[in-house]
This record gives sequence, C-alpha cells and structure tokens, in this order.
Amino acid sequence: MATTPLASFCVNSPDMTPKPVDLRSSLATAFADPEQRKRLFGGLFCLVLLGLIFGVNLKHFVHAWSTDENYSHGFLVPLISLYFANQASLLGPVKLRGGTLLGISLLGLSLFGRLIMVLIPIPFLGDLALLIGVAGVCALLAGTDALKRYWFAIFFLIFMVPLPIALYTRIASPLQLLASQLATAFMNATGVPVLCEGNMMTLPGDIQMFVAEACSGMRQLTGFLALTAAVAYLAPRPWWYRLAVVASAIPIALTANVARVILTGYIMYFVDQQYASGTYHTLEGLLMMGFGLSLLRGGCWVLDQICVMTRPPVVTEESVS
Repeated sequence: MATTPLASFCVNSPDMTPKPVDLRSSLATAFADPEQRKRLFGGLFCLVLLGLIFGVNLKHFVHAWSTDENYSHGFLVPLISLYFANQASLLGPVKLRGGTLLGISLLGLSLFGRLIMVLIPIPFLGDLALLIGVAGVCALLAGTDALKRYWFAIFFLIFMVPLPIALYTRIASPLQLLASQLATAFMNATGVPVLCEGNMMTLPGDIQMFVAEACSGMRQLTGFLALTAAVAYLAPRPWWYRLAVVASAIPIALTANVARVILTGYIMYFVDQQYASGTYHTLEGLLMMGFGLSLLRGGCWVLDQICVMTRPPVVTEESVS
C-alpha cells in the first residue's frame, strides 16, 4: 500500500524500524520518489490554481490583516497551521487510499462558492470556499486518511478569515454593552459610583469613559477561541474535556475584557486619566490577556482533576490476587 508524501518515514536504525520525521523532511523524501513527485507537483499546481481563482480573496486577507487591528493576527495563522501539519506528520505514514470522490466534491463546492461570490459580493463566502478548496486538494491527491490526519491544520485557517462587517457588529455591539454594564455594576459594588448610559460610563468628577467597539472583547474572544482550539487538539484528553476547554473561551474572554474596563475606570478615578489611554491602555490589555491565560490554566487544572477522579482504577495482578 502506498503512502502519501505528507508523512513518510526515515529509516536510520539497524533493525530497520521506521522513525517518523518532520513535514519538511517528509516532503524532501517524497520529492526523491518519481511517483510521489508527480503528486507533489500536482498538489502544488492545484494550490496555485486555487490561488489564481481566489486571488480576490487572498487580497482581501492581506488588506484586512494590514488595516484592521482585529485581524492583525491573520499573518501568523498560516504559520501556526504549518506547525500543526508538522506535528501531524510526526505521527507516521498515511496510507494513500480513496479520496477522489470526496476531493472532487469539495473542489466543486469550493468553485460553486466562488461563483456565488460573483453574484453576491460577500468576500466571507469566497474566503470559506477557499478553505474548502484546500481540503479538497488534500483529499484528492493524498486520500481520505491524509485529510483525517491534517484536518485540524486546515480547519485552523478559519481564524484568519475576517468576519463580515454586519456579523462582526452584531456580535461586538452586545459584548460592548455587556462589558459596560458589568463593569459599572462591579465598580458600584466596590464603592465607586458610576452611571452607565449605553456604552458611556460617567464617574464622579464628571469623568466620562466610553467603552469603544475596540473594547468589546472581540479580539480576546478570537484569540482565546484559537488558543483553546489548539489546546483541545493537542491535549490527549477525553472529548468532553476538549469541548469544555473550547467552550471556556467565551467566559474567559468576557471576564478578561470586563476586568480591563474596570481597571481602566479605577485608573481614571483614582490615578489620572492620562494613564488610561495610549500606550498605558495597550499595556492594560496585555496585562488582562495574561489574566485570561491564568483563568484558562486554572480551568484546565480543574478539568484535569475531574479526569483523575473519573478515571477507572487500574487493575493489577496484585489486586486480583
């Protein structure tokens, strides 16, 4: 049975036991094989063709990543996906079987999405269609087993896709209002009287603090969704553990963002308003990101303890006797 060039072996030991190598070495080994070299060139040709067909969407990616701070992380996402692909390659070879029908179906769906974008000029549809096309190329040339192996590396690319403005606003606006209300309630409870009118918070001394859309928590939400997805994928844990980790991204991002608004309010009231803007405000955001990471670490620790308690006891020969 043939193996795909996406995950080959390097035999070094005297007993001829195959050892997995990284993605780069696997591709180099596959390139030396004339048969697999054809598949590599075929895959490269398909990817270049996809790039030409979806050129508008690639430009949309670069423009959004370069001009919108909410998506500035987009440049890093493909590199992180390559890391996940490399980790998957270390698991060993993948049998080359099937995938033709699935690959053609995915590519057809991808092209259909591109055609729809001609009639309905929504870049988001084309962006998703491009990712479906990448999955189709993987299935067509490397088989269904390879798609199962590398699915997360392809799926992770979703985090580089900019949301439609209407959808972004529909999510960000409630988060923006919720952050204002929760921060106001907390500050009132701690002895700092705050009047909240929409997203405008008025502190004593006629100090006004506006919770802008940039402070809605969307950046934290996107970042923690990507982070928790990576943790869930890499952690050798039960499915419920992984699901809980991903679900925790929402309350963690919300808590970290509300804490940032509260901290900003305290600084404006107790210290000076100049320390609540510019570079200082950016540092506050980094500090609260660290706070969010601490919450995630604490949540994982709790889930680990649950795993230990629910793990079935190991039966040994001594216990049986």
